[in-house]
Amino acid sequence: MLTRRTLLALSGALLFALCSCSGEPADPAPTEPEPAPADQTVSVRFPASFLRLCALSQEDVLEQYADGASEDALDAVAEGDDVILTFTTRQLEAQVEKWEEELEDQTASLIARDCTDAVEVSDDLRAITVTARPCFTDDNDAAVDLYMIMIACGYLQLFDGKGDWGFRAAFVDADTGVEVAAADMPGEGLTISRDIWSDALATASV
Repeated sequence: MLTRRTLLALSGALLFALCSCSGEPADPAPTEPEPAPADQTVSVRFPASFLRLCALSQEDVLEQYADGASEDALDAVAEGDDVILTFTTRQLEAQVEKWEEELEDQTASLIARDCTDAVEVSDDLRAITVTARPCFTDDNDAAVDLYMIMIACGYLQLFDGKGDWGFRAAFVDADTGVEVAAADMPGEGLTISRDIWSDALATASV
């Protein structure tokens, strides 16, 4: 399972990931550092609920992106507990490509784990189903894979303009087909352990 220490380490990695996918090299810069007329700007709201999932603080994001601090976004401003990032269309396209690749790579990584039989992510990114065995609960690397799949689904929903980001994440026992744990995020937290797994199977009388 993911520990708080792991989440804090991942939060730094997530900030790095968000700022490590700049677009194609720009043509020689004009006198004023403004986007070219053909390159429109897009604002994306990152709700406080998503920042919590990423173990990021509002201050972290503002420090990284406000006032053109990063070449990967034009600006970042606070609005309530949320953060609004402004991108050029090229920057936004680079972010989408980055997180689509992350989703594909992490899904493949999780499927390759001995404890996992299948991973299904719905086309609308609103459902994540992991078919696995109880040994999943002992595999921290598998938990990190799943965590990054969740993060990627959240990013891609927000980049697609879905402010009501969220998904249902579920574990299904590979031997019986019984759903042993599920949560609707961001309102709930997904918790799994061997005891939870065995209790779910016992309740289902299998």
